[in-house]
Amino acid sequence: MFDWLKKDKAEEVEPLPFQIADEQQLVLFVCTANLSRSPMAEAMFRYEVQEWPEIVTKSCGTKSLSGFSPTPEALTVLETHGYPIDGLDTGKATPALIERANHILVMGEIHLHNLHQKYPGNEAKMHLMTDFREEENQRGEEIPDPHEKPLDAYLDVYQLFLPLIPRVADYVIDGPTKDWRDWHSFYRENNTSALGR
Repeated sequence: MFDWLKKDKAEEVEPLPFQIADEQQLVLFVCTANLSRSPMAEAMFRYEVQEWPEIVTKSCGTKSLSGFSPTPEALTVLETHGYPIDGLDTGKATPALIERANHILVMGEIHLHNLHQKYPGNEAKMHLMTDFREEENQRGEEIPDPHEKPLDAYLDVYQLFLPLIPRVADYVIDGPTKDWRDWHSFYRENNTSALGR
């Protein structure tokens, strides 16, 4: 009689807002509002893996609204350093997005905790951006949020991302080794990025 109340949970899952083939990998960058850190990481990573069409890059926020542009400061930093900004807009982390993602990179422990709580079973593919630092004692730190701060704060985030993005790319392209956190053995001998730059 009340069958309409018994909707299958799978039917309620919002579909992905973009097309992606089964054989493609989705790399997802996550921050809070998806206005500063994660769209910057998305643009930089997309540029880094541009020769790999099998890798799709997106970003989202744990508390974001969809359809807004990243902050002018974030866009300025990206454009100034030659990164394309086409297609960058805000979006919220959804069950479909988290489930489909192959790799999820977050900016801080609060995002990791939030995603672990809301999407159990996906923890193995979630990492802090700073897990990819070469210096072991600096791993686990948060990428500071530059939102509503001067342009210099965005430049600081950009500088933090510069060595991390290529290492994330190598991790995605080459796959992890059992000791992938030891960048002295995992990372390329000539210490170049995934694109050889």
